Amino acid sequence: MPRKTRALLAVLAVDRARPMARERVAELLWPNSGPRQIQGSLAEALYSLRRPLRGREVVVSHDGMLALGRDVATDVEEFDRQALAEDLAGLHRAVRAYAGPLLAGFPHVEDDFADWLTASRAEMERKALTVLARIGDLCTAGGDAAGALEAAERMFAIDPLREEVHLRLLEACAAAGRRAAGLRHYATIVETLKREFGVAPGAQTRALAQRLRAEMDPAPAPSRPEPVPLDAPPPVAVLPFTQLGEETVPSHIADGILVDTVCQLAGLRELQVISHGSTLAYRDPQMDLRQVGRELGARYVVNGTVQRHGNALRLRTALADAGTGAVVWMRTYDTSATLDFAGQDRLVAQIVNTLAPRVHELELQRVRGKRPESLTTYEKVLLAREHLLTLRRDEYETARVLLSEAVAAEPGYGEAYALLADYFGVALTQGWLEDRDGTIRIVGEYAQRALELDRENCRALMFHAHRRSLLHRDFDAAMELFGRALSAWPGSAHTWLWSSYTWAYVGEAAEAVRRVARGLELSPRDREAHEFYSAMCVAHYTAGDYGEASRWGLRAIGEPRVLRATLRWTAASLAAAGEIEEARRIAARAMREIPGQRVRDVVLNSPYRDAGRREAYGRHLTLAGLPE
Repeated sequence: MPRKTRALLAVLAVDRARPMARERVAELLWPNSGPRQIQGSLAEALYSLRRPLRGREVVVSHDGMLALGRDVATDVEEFDRQALAEDLAGLHRAVRAYAGPLLAGFPHVEDDFADWLTASRAEMERKALTVLARIGDLCTAGGDAAGALEAAERMFAIDPLREEVHLRLLEACAAAGRRAAGLRHYATIVETLKREFGVAPGAQTRALAQRLRAEMDPAPAPSRPEPVPLDAPPPVAVLPFTQLGEETVPSHIADGILVDTVCQLAGLRELQVISHGSTLAYRDPQMDLRQVGRELGARYVVNGTVQRHGNALRLRTALADAGTGAVVWMRTYDTSATLDFAGQDRLVAQIVNTLAPRVHELELQRVRGKRPESLTTYEKVLLAREHLLTLRRDEYETARVLLSEAVAAEPGYGEAYALLADYFGVALTQGWLEDRDGTIRIVGEYAQRALELDRENCRALMFHAHRRSLLHRDFDAAMELFGRALSAWPGSAHTWLWSSYTWAYVGEAAEAVRRVARGLELSPRDREAHEFYSAMCVAHYTAGDYGEASRWGLRAIGEPRVLRATLRWTAASLAAAGEIEEARRIAARAMREIPGQRVRDVVLNSPYRDAGRREAYGRHLTLAGLPE
């Protein structure tokens, strides 16, 4: 389509509420042409717009005015409609409709058109900022500090030069306890204002930054706290990294990694993390880790070294048993010495996603072998979580019993309710429970109870979001919940993984692939690798890349554990790719795993939003040999 024809469509779409006079269109697109030439160019452009959709009016004209036809929908119109909403769900839909700068990358047409586009782009940015500010206010009023921070960070990405945005961002960081992130944002604010205007941040912004720094100052270590009981999640102390070598690593990087690691670990409900204000005082690399554990009341201690060589940065982390001082795990990470925010977040997420499972394993070693009647509530939940990872029916039943005992003993234990929701949700999709409607109701009740008790529980948010899309096709709610989960723990590899399904179900395959790839990047050696491979299979199947989907599906079902639904996705992918014999072999295994399944039931319950996708999935399963 010619540039000026596209420009005409853009003008009418953006200014849809106001039909545009032909003379104004001529000023924008053909400013140096005569009346006859303008008339011919406009007629040609209108013909080009109408030709592909014969019988439907893309552009209508009346009394010398031009406007889009009534049947034409636009993102701008959708944004404006949702921006009027009074609730968070509607406002979030408006934000999703705003994909970035208006007509980003649109080629130059005429100077007058460029001026119009600049003004229109600024107006859309203003509207987007207004919507995000309303989201932030609603989240703050509802006690959702993570949601308010996410809105403020999006505002900063749109316009990093406004002081009102700076204040919102730093206040949101303070409220969410993300002080290190707030100071990183402040450093960017200082640099941006100096580069663009040669000025410093405003007085209020500087005062907020000073407050964040003061709150990060090391606090005196507590003197010999009482020993932490074994019926609670293990306390972990993360010590400052020791600098090695002659090239100094800036303190804001080394301490920023420390503080972010503490913050992300604190988002996990299976750990207690000692405040970085207490651990910053322990910088002596020769200090006895057993003494550190006694003074801080820690069961485990994390320490490490950071070393710079030119543009390379090497970070080593070690996990030690504070009771014995013995190092039980160590890992090396290599990255760039010029870490940006995204790079630092990625590095910290990799540390947390490998460190937390090691603590979990050590705790299981301590608990295994104990008599059932001697288990504490925490230990029952710990063992139940491990049983749920097996995907074996007998162990799932054991997990259900342990969790039921846990909630009976401690009705306020939110993590136990979250895991019970997981039990019923997976048991249903594995084909172990027949009452679909009743089980879906129970899943919702347990998930809701978990979030009532702990609204920032990342696990509860993540799986509740997945089930909203999987079982209810409630994609807007799912996306909002995933956003809250990632705000609570941005480095959660499994949240990125499970969110990819929702984007696949709505047909956004590229985003689905990106999300699960992000999860793999954050936890490349995850012991639940089959879940990542399964998500990759679904994402590529949705994209129509059946060969790649088959490769990931076969990789998933080759793992020791696999979700049974993955067998169907793999069989469908193979059938769609023309590998009929292999597809039927996998389909036969699926039938052995879940006897009695029928394609019509699978299609009926398929979470795809688009009916055409559901029907295509059914055809591929039938081709693979599943009974209709």
